[in-house]
Amino acid sequence: MKLRTIKQVKTWRNQRVLLRLDLNVPIHKNKVRPKDAWRLDRVVPTIQFLLKKQAKIIIVAHLGRPEGVNVKSLSLAPIVSYLQKALKQNISLWAGDLEQCVSRSQALQAGQIAILENIRFHEREQKNCQRFAKKLSHLADVYVNDAFGNMHRDRDSSMLAITKFLPSYAGLLVDDEIRHLESILATTKGLGVVFGGAKVSSKIIFLNKISQQAQGVFLGGMLANTVLVSRGFNLGHLKPSSAELRVAKKLKGPKIYLPQDVVVAKTTEAKAASICDVEKIPKNVLALDIGPKTVKQYLEHLRKCRLIVWNGPLGYFENKYVSKNSVSFAQSLGKIKVKIIVGGGETVAMLNELNLLKKFTFVSTGGGSLMAFLNGKKMPALEALIDK
Repeated sequence: MKLRTIKQVKTWRNQRVLLRLDLNVPIHKNKVRPKDAWRLDRVVPTIQFLLKKQAKIIIVAHLGRPEGVNVKSLSLAPIVSYLQKALKQNISLWAGDLEQCVSRSQALQAGQIAILENIRFHEREQKNCQRFAKKLSHLADVYVNDAFGNMHRDRDSSMLAITKFLPSYAGLLVDDEIRHLESILATTKGLGVVFGGAKVSSKIIFLNKISQQAQGVFLGGMLANTVLVSRGFNLGHLKPSSAELRVAKKLKGPKIYLPQDVVVAKTTEAKAASICDVEKIPKNVLALDIGPKTVKQYLEHLRKCRLIVWNGPLGYFENKYVSKNSVSFAQSLGKIKVKIIVGGGETVAMLNELNLLKKFTFVSTGGGSLMAFLNGKKMPALEALIDK
């Protein structure tokens, strides 16, 4: 895939740049906590690149789902405060009518930054509206998309329709994401795939495809539990839908590894748990984590791989009393000296909570976009940035 990137543009000086970013992070007491800011930190290099080139930057982003209504708690003000400190530079927050913002954009000086208030406060934003996108285009001379986490969506005017009206390029983050994800699909020897979490159907499609080239596919979490039930195992209270079971039954082959043992408890909030083999799970419990034998087996195989991709927690990490083995797995995996690509919101949240993000080669900023790309799904916002 040959993206048009910001590095290919000869001059950015005095160009007004409409920079679409993914700044959708948790806000706590009107502030961005440092532990929640990893996604914001990842967009800083693109902003710094454009600042160094003396561009005029107008950032476009969303926060939450205000559904076209001005919701005070979803203002980008806390994000502006965080980025000002990260960039050591004043940033203006522009609210109100787009026509007023156009005159402000024309008054920007080279090297200055402004952020439009939450773009989803505009009711036409999530309708891929060309009329709204055209108004938005009057703010700038060039459009740059560095919002990989939102790239799988096709109804955001500021992601897709806008590319009809301005020369469009990928930012440094999007370029980096695509290069790493392409390396997964291109790896024919020594690929290890670790998948967990709960979204069964979207992951099964990819896993069936990748199992043909992978050295091993290692499952955990609700994904593994559903596959185990589809193979006749009793997983206590777990009763997957018939649709989930139909999908899970499609995942077959000698390269598919399932848990040998699991951590079980009566509820997800339990403060005590026990370990048992998957053949001996009692009827009145839930399987909430992989067991120690499974951790050992998975790591033995993964140490022989050249590239590992991990998406989805292998246990119910929200409860520290039942997730010790998936935590141990994450800590041990981070010590393996091979290229490891991690993605998915829950996976990243867990690693972030454990202060392990820096232990991995690459952390993707988009779970949905990552799966869409690996599944070969059409991603119109990304395709708009490709040289034909």
